[in-house]
Amino acid sequence: MPTREFLSHIDLAVADPAEAIRFYELLLTALGFARTELDSPDRASWRLIAEDGSHFEIEVRPPRGTPSARRHNRNDPGIDHLAFHADSPADVDSIFDRLTAYGYPVDEPPRHYDYSPGYYALGFDDPNGIRLEVVHDPGTNP
Repeated sequence: MPTREFLSHIDLAVADPAEAIRFYELLLTALGFARTELDSPDRASWRLIAEDGSHFEIEVRPPRGTPSARRHNRNDPGIDHLAFHADSPADVDSIFDRLTAYGYPVDEPPRHYDYSPGYYALGFDDPNGIRLEVVHDPGTNP
């Protein structure tokens, strides 16, 4: 059975919800996501709706158990990183400018990679150490 959409949603359990919400609000609204309403001040979600009506949602919430003081390590089993499409290299640069203007560190500033012709990306961690990438890839971006 084929899937109806690419992904439905991702929930991110974070140690400091207030800081993560500030970070993801800055990032996701720049990427075209819209904030949705939740009942709790320590949870937030953002939704991206495609032209065909399909959608993808990201939620930030506190962990269900006692949070670990350890940051996410992308080399451990689990998610290595999440990558978001950008429409152009200028959009990748804009995200870089936005993050650095608000004092968020960027480990991998925008540059071209040899993954495919025109692949241009930046890499950075969210406040919990989850690696994120914003990429313009002409082979996948219409």
